[in-house]
Amino acid sequence: MDIQDAESHPGHGRSRVNVRRFLPTIVLASATLFFAYDIVADLLDDSESPFHILIEALVFVAVSMALFAELVRVRHLRREVHRERDKTARLSGELLEVMIRRFSGWGLSPSESDVALLLIKGLSMKEISVARQVKEKTVRQQATAIYAKSGYAGRHELAAHFIEDLMSHVPQ
Repeated sequence: MDIQDAESHPGHGRSRVNVRRFLPTIVLASATLFFAYDIVADLLDDSESPFHILIEALVFVAVSMALFAELVRVRHLRREVHRERDKTARLSGELLEVMIRRFSGWGLSPSESDVALLLIKGLSMKEISVARQVKEKTVRQQATAIYAKSGYAGRHELAAHFIEDLMSHVPQ
């Protein structure tokens, strides 16, 4: 299960995802603590050679540096995730505004606009009728009106219209 799966299934697999995400940090922190303990124990025991303690100290420093780099990387990735979430939310809001303006330009009523959004999202006629608490026949009539006013033959062409808008701004 990846992060998206865990987010779409609340409470399911969440702790496993977190452990996997932080496993390198946990391993490095554990290694750092182990080498720190071992160096102190060797110094107190006075049974190890200075060369052995020097090697452990070098490994301790190397693992500590790797831990620090991993913590910096995780912090950077978290910031990047937050930026992308903000960007996605902003873009989805902008797309919704574009869609609503287009619906208005086509002369869709508020009810037809709602149905159009649900059609584009991929809901079936029955699902739309349940969500809007109207008869399925009403939804079908509204869909027919939407297609007539927009000039598109069906939901696929309607959705493609907005996807084309998005893709027209993609650099080639």
